[in-house]
Amino acid sequence: MQPDVPAAVFAPEGAWVFRPSVPQSCLPDRALSTARRGPLVAVFSGVLFEPDSLARELQCPSATGNAADLVLAAYISRGGEWVHALKGHFATVIHDGATGRIVAARDPMGLHPLFFARGSHGWVFSPSTDTLLAEPGVSRAVNRVALAEHLVHRWWEPTETYFEDVLRVPPGHVFEGDGRTHRLRRYWDPAGADGLRWLADEEVERFGAALTRAVNRCLDQGPAGIFLSGGFDSISVAAVAADETRRRGLPLPHALSLGFQDPSCNEELVQRGAADALGLVQEFLPFDQAVAPEGLLKLASDMAATWPVPMMNLWNPAYAALARRGREQGCRVILTGTGGDEWLNVSPYLAADLIRAGRLAEAARLVGVFHRSFKFATIDTLRSGLWTFGLRPLAAMFASRLAPAAFQARRVKKLVRDTPAWVAPDPALRRLLDERAPRVLASADPPGGSFYEQEMRTAIEHPLNAIEAEEYYEMGRRLGVRLLHPYCDADLVELLYRTPPATLVRGGRTKGLVRDTVARRFPTLGFDRQRKVSATDLYRHSLQTEGPAVWKAIGGARTLAALGVVDAKLHDAAIAGLFSGKLPRETYRIWDTLQLEAWARTRA
Repeated sequence: MQPDVPAAVFAPEGAWVFRPSVPQSCLPDRALSTARRGPLVAVFSGVLFEPDSLARELQCPSATGNAADLVLAAYISRGGEWVHALKGHFATVIHDGATGRIVAARDPMGLHPLFFARGSHGWVFSPSTDTLLAEPGVSRAVNRVALAEHLVHRWWEPTETYFEDVLRVPPGHVFEGDGRTHRLRRYWDPAGADGLRWLADEEVERFGAALTRAVNRCLDQGPAGIFLSGGFDSISVAAVAADETRRRGLPLPHALSLGFQDPSCNEELVQRGAADALGLVQEFLPFDQAVAPEGLLKLASDMAATWPVPMMNLWNPAYAALARRGREQGCRVILTGTGGDEWLNVSPYLAADLIRAGRLAEAARLVGVFHRSFKFATIDTLRSGLWTFGLRPLAAMFASRLAPAAFQARRVKKLVRDTPAWVAPDPALRRLLDERAPRVLASADPPGGSFYEQEMRTAIEHPLNAIEAEEYYEMGRRLGVRLLHPYCDADLVELLYRTPPATLVRGGRTKGLVRDTVARRFPTLGFDRQRKVSATDLYRHSLQTEGPAVWKAIGGARTLAALGVVDAKLHDAAIAGLFSGKLPRETYRIWDTLQLEAWARTRA
């Protein structure tokens, strides 16, 4: 064991090493554990759910205090199915000294990071990219094409990171290798081994019990807070958490609410009303106060400069301030409603499947569901429901069948043409960017023939899902709390993935599984007719009003230009137009380039 790296674990031959997160974090790998059984050595990082139950199942009750020992017990007794026995947010690595075999796994939803690299002494694993970059033999070179693809929102390779030598174990995957080679394979699929089968009504009725179990698994980790917005996802979690803490004799969770004064996303009445109805102590932090005095964009760019990888979420500084309030009140875990939008909703691409099957009345009803559930103009709802997500995908499918090569070439040409002129001026980088472009295009003729299921698979497999989970992990690690997401519980996701779309929109609105229950629980708060609230207007306003001063202070995209990722002059002209309100739908590019530049200056 290296004396200068706490809890690092080495196999006997030095064939691999696991290093915990960088030691200066507020929340190091407090749940890191190691175990040895004969030639087998294991390390476990993260949270293992219901360890007592697993220990009884594996017939090793003495191991409940050591998650790594339970991992080895599962590996020995379950063979190739060992990882299916584990529930939680985790990264784990096993080495067999007798055969030289190495296996590593990341939890099904990827809520705990796991990265790897090939160092001077063999494979190196860690939840932290920074930790791997400090290893001998691991290059610190940034991945220029990944930066360029970030600017055009083309994330396609789930193993790729923003560093050339560092790779990711994707969610729900196992790394299998030896001292020289490796492969990655998916071990978890919410559709099941035999493909997607919709649940019967009586099976869907298990939803309430599954959500309660997911919330209790989070409550088991310590005194809790809840990021309480005014939406169904967080409020349904808060209601279950309040009931379960009372039932179990635990301290009631704290309601942690961020208050937006902008009329388009002000949910204060609902936030306060829900907390009062549940009897929860509430920390209500106005957004302007959370980001004072510097402002959101300055705080976010400063945070991005210290982040291990480019930081996606512009709102992180405000939620960090709110989480600190929770930590001061004794919260050790903070529950969120993340995952609810993905798994309680139906994809609008269901319209294409319904139209293709001739179920036109159902397609029309689906458009009505979206009209009642979202704050879109009627004409926009009709256009998107019947054309964008209905007839257009079908037209593309038939075109791809009639002339597959020509249709694909047309799609690729349009994608390349839409790349802004200021991205990747370096000819070699631009050529590589264009060559990789086709990989982000979803199949126009989806396997199995279902556009709806193709979109559900995207919600599992897209690299942004792993990146978002890693960002939550990093935030919690810095703040000294764990951010946990009941709607991302793998068992609950398996149930929701296979819930018939008609059930998810029962009652004629989205999130039908929780809407009626929440509306009855809070009868005065209007949940029976609530529509989705969006902070898009506030997002754009913040970027356009705060952006010029922050951009001037950093002096433009000098580092990205030096890397050949942007053309500085062309980019300056483009961003000036965005500051003035031109192309409002592309305002997001302000944050993309600002945070990439802030990050690259500390890395390149």
